[in-house]
Amino acid sequence: SGDPENYMCSLPVHMDGSCNGLQHYAALGRDKGGGKAVNLCVADKPQDVYIGVMHEVIRRVAADADEMIPFDENKENITGGEKDLLKKIKSARLVNGLIDRGVVKRTVMTSVYGVTYIGAKNQIKEKIDEKLEEKGCDIDELEQEIHTACGYLASLTMEVMGQQFKGARQTMNWLTECARLIAAQGQPVSFISPIGVPVVQPYRQRRPFTVVTLLQSITLTNDSDKMPLHRQRQVSAFPPNYVHSLDSSHMLLTAIEMQKRELHFSAVHDSYWTHPCDIEEMNTVLRGSFIELYD
Repeated sequence: SGDPENYMCSLPVHMDGSCNGLQHYAALGRDKGGGKAVNLCVADKPQDVYIGVMHEVIRRVAADADEMIPFDENKENITGGEKDLLKKIKSARLVNGLIDRGVVKRTVMTSVYGVTYIGAKNQIKEKIDEKLEEKGCDIDELEQEIHTACGYLASLTMEVMGQQFKGARQTMNWLTECARLIAAQGQPVSFISPIGVPVVQPYRQRRPFTVVTLLQSITLTNDSDKMPLHRQRQVSAFPPNYVHSLDSSHMLLTAIEMQKRELHFSAVHDSYWTHPCDIEEMNTVLRGSFIELYD
């Protein structure tokens, strides 16, 4: 337009949380170390939790890759311990130099939502496959080695997460134990979110049954409230469900305050949007709403 100060821009600006799940765990447990890593505390510059995890994973992989194999790997009577050591060293050598922020990011993000070892391995494998292909490697030929290496890397990343965010892990374990005790009594896990929404986890065992008609047989599944609880799902789903309820509560508190101030607002999960001219005010509102949530 030639006049940027007076140009009427309708594009929203997106402000994303810094690993939002970890922010909620840090606030729940008043974990200052974890809070600092995800920008809940005052700092000279923004923190990047993914970079911190990445550096530690790179350091450990490099150390494993430099380790010498202390036996003849071609001998016939290799022990179980020697096999494990051989797999670790070969896996480290395969992925050494390939690890960047993108490799660990999804696993770090989803760790607080209950990602499993298999899920983490698949997330990492997508990125490692891409990097090996860029190097000209035949990933089909190396399929087994890549599979093993990505499992090694997934375990390492989750181990680093557990050590760097002990407070989050302790809170998650406590929530899991609460759910286990509730489910053991034959009751579904239920709670009230911070904005007053009652939540009852619906997970129950499913029982298939067949309806026979003149034309065909149809198998349906009964998972009504009369069915026995699915205890494992009740337990494993509670920590991520509870954190998601905190996510949504924070979003709605922010939306309500933005509406009171007659400001435009939209959001997806932990990504909050408004017009460029209102960004500073939205930043004040979302921080105030977060503090209100945990005060």
